[in-house]
Amino acid sequence: MSDRALKDRPFGSYERSLAFRYIRAKREHGGVAIVSILSLVGIMLAVAALIIVMSIMNGFQSEMISRVLGNSGHVRLFPEAFSKTEIDQLEVKIEALPEVDSFVPLVEGAVLASAPSRAEGAYVRGIRAEDALKLPYLQGELYNGSTAGFGEGKFGGDGILINERMARRLGVYQGGKLTLISPAGTSSPGGVIPRRKAYTVLGVFQIFAGNANPLDDVLILMPLEQAQLLFNSRDSYPAVEIKIKDPQSVDRFATNLAAEHLPVGMPYQTWKRMNRGIVGALEVERSMMRLIFAILITITALNIITGIVMLVKNKGRDIAILRTMGASRATVLRVFLLIGGILGFSGMFLGVFFGVMFCIFIEPIQDFLNMVTGQPLWNPDVYGLPYIPAELDWKEVSFAGLYAVMVSVVVSILPAWNAARLDPVEALRSE
Repeated sequence: MSDRALKDRPFGSYERSLAFRYIRAKREHGGVAIVSILSLVGIMLAVAALIIVMSIMNGFQSEMISRVLGNSGHVRLFPEAFSKTEIDQLEVKIEALPEVDSFVPLVEGAVLASAPSRAEGAYVRGIRAEDALKLPYLQGELYNGSTAGFGEGKFGGDGILINERMARRLGVYQGGKLTLISPAGTSSPGGVIPRRKAYTVLGVFQIFAGNANPLDDVLILMPLEQAQLLFNSRDSYPAVEIKIKDPQSVDRFATNLAAEHLPVGMPYQTWKRMNRGIVGALEVERSMMRLIFAILITITALNIITGIVMLVKNKGRDIAILRTMGASRATVLRVFLLIGGILGFSGMFLGVFFGVMFCIFIEPIQDFLNMVTGQPLWNPDVYGLPYIPAELDWKEVSFAGLYAVMVSVVVSILPAWNAARLDPVEALRSE
């Protein structure tokens, strides 16, 4: 072994070859102890579990957000103090932004919906016909009836669309009549006279099964002009909803929107702010789950200490010979750090691979398990989803991988330091 080899650069080929040689050596020849192999497997399982759990949580979070938002936009403006002309000009400006999917003026309010057999509270959303027809749940065939004729006629016509659950409760379907009574009525000496008008049900829609937004359960869609008459807001829009391509970036988008595009004094709200309780609970849940699995990875990686300590004990003679031939303490230190890093990296790589593959192929895996067990492990009727949702977040994958490698190297420092401090004379004498 040449002096040149012993003076190889830090973490160079010589040190790496030593590390791999010690790892590959048979146990009886002083190779890596079985406990280190078990720690590698443990890191693999912990990393894979972290990726799988966080991906499934991401999937459920996306579904939860979709259901909480339901029919709503991501940013809501409240432009009551601004004229219709100003809002129309603002629409042209905002729809030109690359992040924006839609700009939808709305007139909304609570009403009493009266059918021949029953009456109950409802929530009316006045919307332009062209905006209504872009709604996902109005695409294709409806639960009953159709969107044909919606928004047609004087002041948008008298045709409305209602939620399937409300239709069942009131017993009103396509062609039926529904009388809506609005509290925004006409002032008189005797008080406010509520506005009252009968509308024809054109169609019955279903947003999705098991939706989590209670307003969607009592939703009525009405042409915008009719809603302005019903709620006495002819010359303004009480609300405007903006939908963007990435709902998670809504805070950054809203800040830029208010600073650069909105008129001074126009109030707004983001969907995160309006649902801060649910959003906060989801973030806490994610953080705690990430912490639990990080602790699990750390505990698993601690086994590497035992493995390297045993390796140092078995390789004491080799270390002594290296030191007498000119190898520095730093060289010995780096060799055993490399062993810990290799074990951690191997466990991380396998964990990331199996975790990502599981998330990508979760549907066929679920089908296979259902076939093997003979019964559904995931009941779509209960959860309203055909499969367990899994949505990979590469930031989470990177965190799991980097953390596993980092912890493996850190826990290797102490036994590597002890190996570097080994007295070659004492080591050879004890042989």
